[in-house]
Amino acid sequence: MRTPVSTVLAGVLGLAAALSMGAPAAQAAPAPSTASIPDRLVLEPTEFGYRGALEVELTHQGSEPGRATYVITEPVPGSYQNLEWGMSCYSGGEALPDGRIRVECDVPGGELQPGEQRAFTIDFQVLTEIKSYAMSAGNGRLAVKVGGEVVADESFRTRFRSSTGSLRDPRPYVRDQQPESGITAGDLALVRQPDGSFEGRLPLTVRYDSDAPHSGLYVITRDLPTGVYETHTVPSDGCAHFCVPGGQFMEGEARSFDLVFVAPADTALGDLGEAGIEVQTDVSFPDPDADPSDNVTTFSVTVVEAV
Repeated sequence: MRTPVSTVLAGVLGLAAALSMGAPAAQAAPAPSTASIPDRLVLEPTEFGYRGALEVELTHQGSEPGRATYVITEPVPGSYQNLEWGMSCYSGGEALPDGRIRVECDVPGGELQPGEQRAFTIDFQVLTEIKSYAMSAGNGRLAVKVGGEVVADESFRTRFRSSTGSLRDPRPYVRDQQPESGITAGDLALVRQPDGSFEGRLPLTVRYDSDAPHSGLYVITRDLPTGVYETHTVPSDGCAHFCVPGGQFMEGEARSFDLVFVAPADTALGDLGEAGIEVQTDVSFPDPDADPSDNVTTFSVTVVEAV
């Protein structure tokens, strides 16, 4: 017996409908996390060089908490600033051939919760003299990751605002390639202390006439009389290698401080001759000083009873 085609078709359609009603609805894939990255970094003139920040907005669309990081390629060597670099970043960074650093760091605030929106800033500083005209530097780059997946990766332009507030007609910013530091010193008088030992302060002034990137300057003594040695600076940064207090220098900045010396109680009184002291840029800096002739000076050392 032949079954009518219409009957077969109706059965097929009914079965399809039943299967369709019984099958669970397909779940839509969650929307990816997103981050908005500005296309320009503006460095503003301040009392201590130029400063600026990138403001980033991040939205986490995942169904589980996610760890967020960012990878920053600084636009100017030494310009990326992060006080928690040693704790929130994964390394000291990768040094690029032109001296810039690329480094990956945690987004502040811990893990992102599903649906969370978070804004954070990435800070920059360039310690060069403020100019009356605007300047432009090379591009930086910023990538944002959530759970190890890149959700944004963009380059950004860099502009220095002039001292008058203008960003128009920028000139290229050219940073010094070599440090240029110098040092002058007074004389050292070691005075008898109540416990019988001697102590004195050597007044020093250190100047930095460059905007080459550096982490700090150090002073190193030479040819000290027997038994005489330095202990700390005043003020002190707690630096074990007698760093110049105050951290990085602004281009053209001069900074005065004291270096404290001591000597044992049996040190001979009178004139002990001359000693030397040298200023150096931090040991990681690859280039020599532009003018080493003013990096070393001498000072006299005398030992006296308490006045």
